[in-house]
Amino acid sequence: MHKRIKNLIIAVIGVVLLLFSVIHYSYMVRGYTKLMGFYSLKDNSVDVVFCGTSVTFSAFMPMEAWNDYGIVAYNYCTNVQFENSLKYSLVDIERTQKPQVIMVDIAPFLYSHYAGNQDWDDDNHELFIKYNLDSRKYTLDRFKLVKEINDDMKGDFESYWYYYFDIDRYHTNYVNYNHFNNSEKDITYGYGYLEHNQGGAFSLEDTAIDDGSEQPLNEREQFYLDELIETADTIDAEVVFYCAPVYFRNSTEFGKKNYIKKQIEKSGFKFADFSGDIDEIGLDYTSDFWSINHFDALGAEKVTKHFSEYLVSELGVPDRRKDDRYSYLNDDYKDWLELKSEYELRDLGQAQ
Repeated sequence: MHKRIKNLIIAVIGVVLLLFSVIHYSYMVRGYTKLMGFYSLKDNSVDVVFCGTSVTFSAFMPMEAWNDYGIVAYNYCTNVQFENSLKYSLVDIERTQKPQVIMVDIAPFLYSHYAGNQDWDDDNHELFIKYNLDSRKYTLDRFKLVKEINDDMKGDFESYWYYYFDIDRYHTNYVNYNHFNNSEKDITYGYGYLEHNQGGAFSLEDTAIDDGSEQPLNEREQFYLDELIETADTIDAEVVFYCAPVYFRNSTEFGKKNYIKKQIEKSGFKFADFSGDIDEIGLDYTSDFWSINHFDALGAEKVTKHFSEYLVSELGVPDRRKDDRYSYLNDDYKDWLELKSEYELRDLGQAQ
C-alpha cells in the first residue's frame, strides 16, 4: 500500500514538473507582446488599465500620465484583439491587478476582428491569433478562448492542440530566457509607437463623417458584444467603454460606433465617445497620426493629456505622486525619457 502511494506521489510530481516545463518553455519561445509586461507589475499597483488594440496603445502614454497627473496606468493591449478576447482580458486584468477603472476600446467591433472574418487571408489569421494568445498565462480562460477562436475558424481537433500548446507552434523559434516566467518588464507600460510621422500619412479625402446613423453588428459580433457586457457586469472595477479620437475611412465604422454606444449606455455602462474630439484636442492629421487610426508620439502626447483629464475629472482617478509607495515610478519615468530621447535622435530631429 505504501509503495502504491509512493509511486502515485512520484507520478504526480512527474506530471507537475512536465507541465511546469512545457508551460515555461512555451513562454520562452513565444513572440513578445505587451501583455507580458503587465504580469511584471507589482500586485494591485495600477489604478487604470486601458484594454484594446494598437489603436489604444498608440494613443495613451502611461508614463506621461504619471508625470503630469500622477495617474498609475498600463495599456493591456495587443496589435489585434478579437471581440471575444476582450471579455477574457477584463477577467485577467482584474485577477492580476484589481484596478479602479478599466477603459475598454471598442475598436475590435468597428473593424470586424473576430477570428471567423473571411476577409482575412491565412497568414493574417495566423498572425492575429498569435497576437491574441501570445503572453496570456495558462488559465482556464485561455483554453476557452482557444476553443472559441478555433470554432470561429471551423478548425478541427488538431487545430485545438496546435493553439493550446505553444511549443507545437513555435518549435523553430529562438529561446529567449528573459521570457521564462512571462513577466518581462516593459518600461513603456504598454505604450506603442514612439515613432514620429514625417508628414502626409493620409488625406482627409480618405475619411468619413459621422452622420449619426447606426449600423447593427452581424450575428457573431452581436453575440460577443452581449457577452462582453455581461462579463463587464461581473467586474468590480468601473468598466468604461470608449472610442478613440481617430479618423474613420467609411460611414459603416461610424455607424457601428453609434450602434455600440447605444447598446452600452442602454446596459447602464458609461461610453466615452472621443471620436468627435479631434479638433478639441488639437490633433493635426499631417503630424500627429502614424496612420488613419493610429497616433504617432506627437499625437499620443496630446491624446494622453485629453484622456488623463477625463480620468481625473469624470472618474475620480487619484494623483499618486505624493504617495511613497509609487516613488519607483519616478525612476521608471527617467528611463522612459531616455527611451524617448533615443527615438527622437533616431528621427533626426523630427521631434518637436
